[in-house]
Amino acid sequence: MGREQNKKVHFFFKLNPADNKSKCNVCGVKLAGSHATNLKRHLIAKHADVFNEFEIDDEIQQNMKKRKISYETSEESIVSSIIKIVTTDGKPLLFLDSEGFRQILNPIYNALSMNPITSRNVMEYVTVKEQTIKENIRALVKGKLVSLKIDVATRMDKAILGVNLQMIQSTMSKAEIVIKTLGMIQLRHSHTGMYIKEKVIEIINDYGITLDQIFSITSDNGKNMTKAIQILNDDSESFLDDDTHDDINGENVMDKLDTIQLANIHLVRCAAHTLQLCVIDINKLDEISEKVSSCRKICKLLRTETNRCIPQHKVRHHARVISKTLRRS
Repeated sequence: MGREQNKKVHFFFKLNPADNKSKCNVCGVKLAGSHATNLKRHLIAKHADVFNEFEIDDEIQQNMKKRKISYETSEESIVSSIIKIVTTDGKPLLFLDSEGFRQILNPIYNALSMNPITSRNVMEYVTVKEQTIKENIRALVKGKLVSLKIDVATRMDKAILGVNLQMIQSTMSKAEIVIKTLGMIQLRHSHTGMYIKEKVIEIINDYGITLDQIFSITSDNGKNMTKAIQILNDDSESFLDDDTHDDINGENVMDKLDTIQLANIHLVRCAAHTLQLCVIDINKLDEISEKVSSCRKICKLLRTETNRCIPQHKVRHHARVISKTLRRS
């Protein structure tokens, strides 16, 4: 500890071996020799505030270096958190190779005796997690009625079909609505009703969901979406039609009623999209369109640089730009 104190004191002085005098870096005074006690006495008497501040900062740094933390965790918990970083949080895979991230995680890897997770092997863990989630969903929907929501979003020249599942899970104590995302897949061909129907079938087959389990499908009012649901209903009815033509007398129909899949998929049109279409139709009226056009001009004027510089206390809210295509505008 004494040597550490000497180092602290000598930090404020520069020794000249020629005359054996130490020059104070703060005030320039020269003191004979380099004895730590004499130098420290000068600092306390003349520069107490500077010396005390240095000691406090040094003490904080020492405490930070020596501070230890401990918490309970497991390899499964660490893997799950890292998977969430590159999936839910959308961070790039190379983030796992960054120097700062490695400095945080390496001590944990060493403590748990586990192999580091990098950009090269993280997808192996993601694949295992994906299969686990799918198995849980398969068990959840087995033999139960479900509702689907489908939509297509286009961005950056890529079209993505999203399929969500909704169902009611009941227990003796409560009933709750369960929502799961079944798939987000890229569409690489024209968005026809037949093509969308095929992709929806691919997704639900991956979870063991049959057409007779689907109670309803919610979508927008696009013709391709409604056509896809219509084709799904046609496929559901085809088995009944085939049996009817094969057995005109109907002798075997009663025996096969339990195996026949009836068309039971109800189309639920998206309320927000339907409302937006209503607004567009109303906006086509000359009286309404003129007023909305005037509002757009006023909003655009209020958002110019000159008017945006008006003090905040004089303007409660900035005018929102009204878009012709965006909902809720």
